Amino acid sequence: MRSFCAINKRNLGLYFKDHAAVFFSLLSMLITIAIMVFFLGDLSNNAVLDTISMIPGRGGAEDVATSGKIVFYWISAGILTINAATVTHAFYSNMIKDRTGSTLNSLFVMPIKRPVFVMGYVSGAWIAGCIMSLVTLIVVEAIGYAKGYGIPAAAVQVKMILLIALINFVFAAVLFLFASMVKSASAWSGIGIVLGTLAGFLGGIYFPLGQMSETLAKIVKCFPFIYGTSVFRKVILADIEDGFFCEAPEIMRSEFDKAMGMDFTLFKNELSVGGKIGILVAVGLIFSVLATLYLTYSKKKDR
Repeated sequence: MRSFCAINKRNLGLYFKDHAAVFFSLLSMLITIAIMVFFLGDLSNNAVLDTISMIPGRGGAEDVATSGKIVFYWISAGILTINAATVTHAFYSNMIKDRTGSTLNSLFVMPIKRPVFVMGYVSGAWIAGCIMSLVTLIVVEAIGYAKGYGIPAAAVQVKMILLIALINFVFAAVLFLFASMVKSASAWSGIGIVLGTLAGFLGGIYFPLGQMSETLAKIVKCFPFIYGTSVFRKVILADIEDGFFCEAPEIMRSEFDKAMGMDFTLFKNELSVGGKIGILVAVGLIFSVLATLYLTYSKKKDR
């Protein structure tokens, strides 16, 4: 336990002392919010209005305001998933520096079991990711409040915090495995560029899953992004959709959720929120085990 806490404390200290990394993590999040909300929001807003306007008497000023609220939180939910990936990637940059500076080899010779070493790094990335994601959530809700959308209910807040903890664990585990394999800072930086470029697409933010071709949808479902954004959206939009679709046929809400990528199938079976959470938990645990096995094998191979 002492070794675990020592590794955790060291890694968190290195990350938060790197003010540039923390600043650019926040800046990246703010830029993404600005682009999504102020530039791409109108496109999705029109899609929401077109849906509800099919009902006679709907599509008025109140529906326009509610549709803007739906789009805002729909986009923001995706940003929380992207933020978890980019922050944990930035956190592991110090691990790459440790490797290039031979510090990592010194840590490996210490009498620390591989699972403890792995979880020391993964938990550090998880904590850093959770902190930055909570900051993101606060910023998102502050913007929403300023736009007149109010603040989500306390029950929704609790669920969002639990989901933030889960999604950050998943990306902390996944990216740790890749960080264990990468040998240079330039390669890790390249992975970060690819990650930042594809995250919005894989999370179904630029193009909702329901608007993708069948082939693209299958590819997107191979990555954890879409499962994270889908669950976030279902939680934060549930109460809003209850009011928005209260007088609409149930099939309309169902088709809307499918078109916006909040509901989708896997192997021809529709996934529930619990199913998506189960997949995320499984991904996090599997990658943690794979990272442990990889480090153990690599250590023996280097002897």
